Amino acid sequence: MANSKKGTAQVKPVTPKQTVVKQFGTKKALVEAIIGLYDAPEGSAAKLQQASNTKLLSHLHNTKRLIARFGSRANAVSAILKARFPKGNAPETEQQKLAGYSPWRLMDLYRQATGETK
Repeated sequence: MANSKKGTAQVKPVTPKQTVVKQFGTKKALVEAIIGLYDAPEGSAAKLQQASNTKLLSHLHNTKRLIARFGSRANAVSAILKARFPKGNAPETEQQKLAGYSPWRLMDLYRQATGETK
């Protein structure tokens, strides 16, 4: 522990599982909260259920950032396509590929396409 003097109280950090239980009750409720925020691709609930609590909390945070910035996943995809293809001739396969990406990756691709700094 960081504080090793005799007679002082030891502070244990909160674990990701404790955070999930405190805020959502169960891991399944956290996954449902993430999926409820945006139009997730088919079959993502089962995939998210297998992720660790740390990754799920990070995913929730990034999803909230995506929704706050773009309003929806579709708006984020269209903003990336507009930045990458300014003439509007984006291939359909590119749009389908972007639709399957995670919120964090969509935010990062938008940052790269527009030249924004972190």
